[in-house]
Amino acid sequence: MNELIYKSIRNFVVPRYFVLLTDIVITAGSFFAAYVLRLNFNLTEISVRQMTEQLLYIILPLYLMAFLFTGSFKGIVRHSSIEDAVRLCVAISGAMLFSLLVAWFSRRYLVQAWFLPYSVVLIHAAIVSVLLMGVRILTRGLYYTYIIQHKYYKRVFIFGAGEMGKIAANVLENEHYTRIHVMGFIDDDKSLIGKRLLGKPIFSEDYVFRKALKRMEIREVILAVDKGNIEPARKKALFDRCLMNGLGVREVSPFSDWIDGKLKWNQINEVRIEDLLGREPIRLDMTNISKGLKNAVVLVTGAAGSIGSEMVRQLLSLDLQQVVLLDQSESGLYDLQNELKASFPESRFDVIVASVVDRRRMRFLFEKYRPKYVFHAAAYKHVPLMEAAPYEAIRVNVGGTCLLADLSVEFNVKKFVMISTDKAVNPTNVMGASKRICELYIQALSQANHKETQFITTRFGNVLGSNGSVVPLFRKQIESGKPLTVTHPDIIRYFMTIPEACQLVLEAGFMGRGGEIFMFDMGEPVKIYNLAIKMIALAGLKPENIPIEITGLRPGEKLYEELLTNHDNTIQTHHAKIRMAKVCKLDFGSVKYAVDALLIASQFESEEELVCRMKALIPEFVSNNSKFSTCDEIIGRNHEG
Repeated sequence: MNELIYKSIRNFVVPRYFVLLTDIVITAGSFFAAYVLRLNFNLTEISVRQMTEQLLYIILPLYLMAFLFTGSFKGIVRHSSIEDAVRLCVAISGAMLFSLLVAWFSRRYLVQAWFLPYSVVLIHAAIVSVLLMGVRILTRGLYYTYIIQHKYYKRVFIFGAGEMGKIAANVLENEHYTRIHVMGFIDDDKSLIGKRLLGKPIFSEDYVFRKALKRMEIREVILAVDKGNIEPARKKALFDRCLMNGLGVREVSPFSDWIDGKLKWNQINEVRIEDLLGREPIRLDMTNISKGLKNAVVLVTGAAGSIGSEMVRQLLSLDLQQVVLLDQSESGLYDLQNELKASFPESRFDVIVASVVDRRRMRFLFEKYRPKYVFHAAAYKHVPLMEAAPYEAIRVNVGGTCLLADLSVEFNVKKFVMISTDKAVNPTNVMGASKRICELYIQALSQANHKETQFITTRFGNVLGSNGSVVPLFRKQIESGKPLTVTHPDIIRYFMTIPEACQLVLEAGFMGRGGEIFMFDMGEPVKIYNLAIKMIALAGLKPENIPIEITGLRPGEKLYEELLTNHDNTIQTHHAKIRMAKVCKLDFGSVKYAVDALLIASQFESEEELVCRMKALIPEFVSNNSKFSTCDEIIGRNHEG
């Protein structure tokens, strides 16, 4: 029944000419009231005929014209705003001034029948102002009281009682389709606590979470503080506290993103999972990168993937000659091509469908385009799938990297930047081991000091939102109402965003001189179980609504990932957020012989034999929760023998 009443009230709009008629009636009644007050309630002194004539021939025409001219009756009364009040004041003031002019004229020319006291004009204007505004305020107040009491509007607090918070509150209160009601503000400034802003109270955070949430039935907190005025750790603590208390969280876009300096509702965004990492996103200076790539031809392998496609977008924003997009995914390249044609109509890119292990096609590409920079992002990356298919990991990850690296030397590529993974550090699975072999090969190739090509490795953790990563998986499971699957309650991972990962790759290409491994200072690792809880909370749900299932570690999976091997020494670079691993000396002849032997053996040996070869090449490769754990025993017996 309440819902029916609400819908009836919400959908019913009083006709504007009925509002105009009501305003005229109030204006007329106020005129009689003004005379009564002027004559101190002595009704015998009032000439009803004279008063009526003045009303009909002076007051009502002037006020009617003022209302029509300003359009003060056209607003929806229950949603009356400051603008409506200003328009009404202008109408009343204009009518009053003309009424005073008529009163002066009647005195000047002694038109006794039309004699109009100045005091009556002023009193009448005051009464009309109070009544017309009072009716609108009362209607608005009753309407909002009803819908808020019946929970048809979402009750929110705004964190930040500064200028941004004030603007956000005005937007939320005036754009009524948002159905949000601001109940008050939260601020860390103790001097503001207990005061009011826009008529709404300002509270401390502790008071809100201890007392006000349940009493005021708050459902959401909106952060309205410019990024430079709040520390990432402080923001994370606020968001975590909101999520723990079942509150939704949003954040107002920074001033620089506002259109024409004005905030719109769609710029008050839902908090992304990236905001819960507790650190400021890492941004790099692209000036040197832009200068280095000027008029260059760049080859990007794996261009249709999450990392590759974002790298292409960033590259095309620079002043380079051409970007060659290489991938074996036809559909992925087609979608990316259409996107890039719309975003970069000057068309400084070529799209090539091919595999990085196709020797003839790769040679043809290097001969045709003669790239100066190669960013190698093509690889198989899913741990369980590669654990089930070691041949493919060796063929594509190792074979493709070695082929491209050799061609880069042959065709005098200036820089070859390979994307590696934290799973290559003390690997426990085939995928990580294959990437570690790639690292060893290009490090050894770089240390063969007669080579002109500079080989550089970038290594980072999990990428938020990339294809097949945990965040899109959790999001799909939440949308379908299925349980969230976590392999182990204690499993942890390092995370970075896709733009961060791509900027690391680009920066490394110009920071490195050959043979280095670069990685980000990625902050504290994230517990996947906690990440699942936060994503459930961000969706406005609770673990009781969507349970979390522990499925057990997958073959080859670690509880934690490392960013440095035990033999690496960390060196600080000129960028505070980038570290460099100084690796040990390698003999290229020995490494090449072992890698070539592995690639040849992949044509005829069994999976177990291939993995044993990988373990012999990488002594620190110890399988975890995998069928290849038996290979560790074989390798151990061979070493003992």
